[in-house]
Amino acid sequence: ARPPPPSFDLPQLAVHALWWVWFPTFILSWDTLGLAGRVGMAVLGWAVLFWNYAVLHNHMHVSIARPRVAHWVVSRTLGMACGFPYRGYYIHHFNHHRYNDGPGDWGQRRPREGAIRYCLRSALSPWFWPFEAVPQVWRQASKRNQRRELVLDFLFVDGTLLALVLWRPALGLTWWAVLLVGQVCILWLNVAAHFETDSTQRDALGNTSTSRLYNLFFFNAGYHQAHHLKPQLPWYELPEVTRELAASSLVRPALITPLAPINPYWVARVVKRYSAEPCDRQPESTITSGTPSAVT
Repeated sequence: ARPPPPSFDLPQLAVHALWWVWFPTFILSWDTLGLAGRVGMAVLGWAVLFWNYAVLHNHMHVSIARPRVAHWVVSRTLGMACGFPYRGYYIHHFNHHRYNDGPGDWGQRRPREGAIRYCLRSALSPWFWPFEAVPQVWRQASKRNQRRELVLDFLFVDGTLLALVLWRPALGLTWWAVLLVGQVCILWLNVAAHFETDSTQRDALGNTSTSRLYNLFFFNAGYHQAHHLKPQLPWYELPEVTRELAASSLVRPALITPLAPINPYWVARVVKRYSAEPCDRQPESTITSGTPSAVT
């Protein structure tokens, strides 16, 4: 039997701590920075946000801070770091795990929708046209005061953003821009992870990137096939489990790549393919619908 995850996942908490350094520094230094300094802080904030998303994603499945109070606090702050009201994103993400990018998945690309348009639409809609996403997550928020958490998280993320916009418009709008650009990049990861996958085939639910650098920095996020089959595994077990699954023919060789999802060649290939060909709707997947996915 594998040992249980630690009460505090220190490597991932260290990455999250970078946001706690960046965010107050971004606010407190704003008035003293020139244009170049502000742009530099925004770019740094985007990088910290993107890195924190790997932590947020893992935290939803295996808590990086297991004591109840610590888990609750980290959930809120990770959501804020990425601009996602935590409970809403949690519900949305586990809909994705239920349907594996097939019909029924709220985050699935639409027919004939290219990768870039998908990322832009999916990032902008919750901010400018939330009338589809919010009712979806509200109907599903039915356990352990989830609706209360959902309201709190929206107030926490959107309220802080609104307060900054009203207090220092340029500061608030710059942070909003950082969130939007970061979320477009996050949504790209979903496109890349499910490029040419098949929601009805157990060996083809996700791509597997064996890029050492990407997996080193992003906590083995490249092992997406193993993650979909065993979503409650901690990040450090995914390489070994991927090898075990491959030995059982549960990792399709055609969906293994040495490239990272952010490799320019991989990006160009996906963008070209999804821009040139219709996006056929996948059959509905219930392969992992009964698989425990996460902490609550």
